[in-house]
Amino acid sequence: MVRVLKNLIVALFIIFSIIFMIIETENVIFGVKNAVMLWTTRVFPILFPFYIVSSLAVRYGVSHLIGDLIKPVTTKLFKTSPISGFVFFMSLISGNPTSAIIISQLYENRSITKKEAQHLLSFCVFVNPLFCIGTIGFAYFHNTSIGYIVLLSHVFANIIIGFIMRFNIKGNYHEKYSVKLAYQKMVKHKSKYNQSFGETITTVLQNGINTMFLIGGFMIFYNLIIVFIKSSSLVEYSYVYLNFIFSIFKINYNTFNAFFIGIFEMVLGIDNVVNSQFSLRLTVTFITMLISFGGLSIHSQIQSILLKIRLKYLPFFISRVAQMTFSGIIAYYLFPYLYKEKTISTIYIEKIQIEDKAIYLLSLFLMITALFIMIFKSKKIKIM
Repeated sequence: MVRVLKNLIVALFIIFSIIFMIIETENVIFGVKNAVMLWTTRVFPILFPFYIVSSLAVRYGVSHLIGDLIKPVTTKLFKTSPISGFVFFMSLISGNPTSAIIISQLYENRSITKKEAQHLLSFCVFVNPLFCIGTIGFAYFHNTSIGYIVLLSHVFANIIIGFIMRFNIKGNYHEKYSVKLAYQKMVKHKSKYNQSFGETITTVLQNGINTMFLIGGFMIFYNLIIVFIKSSSLVEYSYVYLNFIFSIFKINYNTFNAFFIGIFEMVLGIDNVVNSQFSLRLTVTFITMLISFGGLSIHSQIQSILLKIRLKYLPFFISRVAQMTFSGIIAYYLFPYLYKEKTISTIYIEKIQIEDKAIYLLSLFLMITALFIMIFKSKKIKIM
């Protein structure tokens, strides 16, 4: 019965999509062009170089060297194997979906187990720092301090999740810290590969191009879904039917619309937030939350890259919801301390008054809910 229902839903989706593409041809073309421009100007130039470097680092054992050099921090903080330091560091500086690529490569060469892969995926999912500082801070607001607020909140939220998850893993690593030992481990791993550098770089480039086009394909697919949603007025109808819930926390239509779109595609959700009538503090908070969740487009990219490992999606999804919650709360309370008004251009934001009491209560509620979900996840959901 479930399979029949799934087949029926897929069939109806395809039929309605074909009809929609015929009726709304202009909007469809615009959506595809928008996705392609986004991929060519913001995703490919940043992600592809990091893919090449991280792939070479894994193949030549540099990942083990970096992991061993920073293991005193990662093993004590996250209670994970030394190699986790490399995953965390490279994911932090390169952004999504690099963590999935690295985890997949490490699993294929047997440097980590399936359980470790699932564990690392919970707290090693980052947006590219250049996107936070350059695109969010400078391009949107002409104020780099906002970019740093978003970035720090995003990173600290992942660290919190990693610390909470340490109680869900039985890692106990007490290897002696030695640069010489780390170098020997790198050389030992490198000796497993008999390919020349030319053969290696050719393989890396071929796999990298395939991965980049896969990411671009998902971006086009989800942009088409968003075009379909906007044209069908699904957001408006959803808000009307669920208004009795949103009225409790004073969530207006602009907030709902931005998050609804952001669930599918992060960048489009950010555009909606910036163009809405929120205070600057709330705007930064909402942007941070959308970046931490990532959007289903990025989720699909990560899951497709990790298809061979067949990791469960639910633990990953819960971790992203927790990261979104933690990062939003951190950004809201960090804003007054790091924001510098002298470089801001306020042409994008219209000020409105928000009751601080409601924000404080909502922050407390979200924090307690996120902690409860993380504890429930660690106790009830088996990774293997």
